[in-house]
Amino acid sequence: MAHGPRVVRNLPKRHWEDSRHFRHSREQVHSLADVFGKPSAWSGGAEATYRPLSGNLYYLAGRVLFANRLEAYHVVGALTYVLNGILLLLLSRRLLPDPWSLLPPVLFVSRLAHTQVITYTSEFDGLSYVTFGLLGLLCLIADGAPRRGGQGLAAGAFGLAVLCKEAAIVWPAVAAAQGWLFHPARAWRRCLAGFVVVGAWALAYPRIIRHLYDATRPSFVIDLGPAALVTRYGAYLLSFLNLLVPNVDPETAGWAMPPRVVELAQSPAIVLVVAALIALFVVALIRARLRPSSVSAPARVAALGFAWFVMATAPFAVLADRLFMRYSYAGHAGLALSVGGLAAGAAQRWRAHRSAASAPPPPPLDNPSAAEI
Repeated sequence: MAHGPRVVRNLPKRHWEDSRHFRHSREQVHSLADVFGKPSAWSGGAEATYRPLSGNLYYLAGRVLFANRLEAYHVVGALTYVLNGILLLLLSRRLLPDPWSLLPPVLFVSRLAHTQVITYTSEFDGLSYVTFGLLGLLCLIADGAPRRGGQGLAAGAFGLAVLCKEAAIVWPAVAAAQGWLFHPARAWRRCLAGFVVVGAWALAYPRIIRHLYDATRPSFVIDLGPAALVTRYGAYLLSFLNLLVPNVDPETAGWAMPPRVVELAQSPAIVLVVAALIALFVVALIRARLRPSSVSAPARVAALGFAWFVMATAPFAVLADRLFMRYSYAGHAGLALSVGGLAAGAAQRWRAHRSAASAPPPPPLDNPSAAEI
């Protein structure tokens, strides 16, 4: 309902990046060795990246399997988008009771801020790194408890994720947050293999970039100012609301965050709300560890979802002058999970209140003694 008509209209449409990727694939990528040993379609500078799976391999496979037919690429993107919703459903069912486990995936797949992600072939990097990240989390989590024997599979999934997009470096931290909120202190060790794989990639990444791009490096400007960070987080948070995001072609409206979302995110009220949410989240993390009985299971899920949002958005929130709707995709999965936890918690409290209100009064005492009186 949210994206279907646009996906159908978009099937034969060529976007501005498509020709560049197709031409680069024909000229540079002819084997698996080229997939990992050749640069991307971009010449360097701000766009110097190493995404062999979602870039070189994706377009090589598209050229070999379906002769670069745009309809095939768009169908693959749409199916991957749906797959990510299903993976989030499987994960939320391990953390939330039914029917509330259905709420996070429904919210996730219906966000209008993801229009570019689902319609552009070049956004397969964003889709694929979320796919492998969700698979890694599923390998580690079984019915809210750590899954035994899944560490190696999760580490492999996280490794594939960072080969799709650099922002995937956060997935082991998301898994560690789940262990912190739900399990004993030593549960983080189940995420250790994932941290090792991602850490090894982080050490190798600068050398790979220098080798492929003649000693150039991405020229992104990092801005760690607290006010700027809170404003950017506020924009990514507000873009979760479909009412604030225009349902228009991103090529017509531009790829940046809608102006009204940016203006609202800069308002003192929203800055205060975002700062309060972050403070509340920190308090929940501390209480979940120091006083486990004081934090209900749905509240832990809500805290995990917000931690997911903060971590998954961090690689983009630190970038100055690059506030794009497509960067919200992975973080919105966490927000959707957080909303599911809040809804389940509210339902739990409402049932407890109704049970207490409908409980019969205690029977009167027969012939009470003076001591009982």
